[in-house]
Amino acid sequence: MKLEGYTVRNITPWETASGGRAIICPIAKCTAGLRYEGAPGWVTLHVQYFDLSGAVSRFRLWVGTQLVDEWSASDHLPARKLDSSSSTRRVVSGIALRPGDQIRIEGFPEGREPAALDYVEILPMGQIAR
Repeated sequence: MKLEGYTVRNITPWETASGGRAIICPIAKCTAGLRYEGAPGWVTLHVQYFDLSGAVSRFRLWVGTQLVDEWSASDHLPARKLDSSSSTRRVVSGIALRPGDQIRIEGFPEGREPAALDYVEILPMGQIAR
């Protein structure tokens, strides 16, 4: 994943994030992107992110130049740190992808909530995540 502005942070306990790490945004706007190299078709994207109490980060999901989703991390979880209590998922279905498409997530932190991301999972439409 290509990161602009995002920094990698170790998460404790390590098993609450992929590889024991997440990415956080210490500035006004950060971007995490990847190039899709799978088969062409319709997919569902799972964006695993962290939602802390006391502030509301915002996210935008792009495929190429097309904005395909945007949301606020406002689930009002009782979480105060980046761990399993603050980990949540955004599911975006019906996305058409072709090899070479650029997938990009923009994060906009607020207060003590750092627009933190864990991972992006790409599944063919209809497939259930494990």
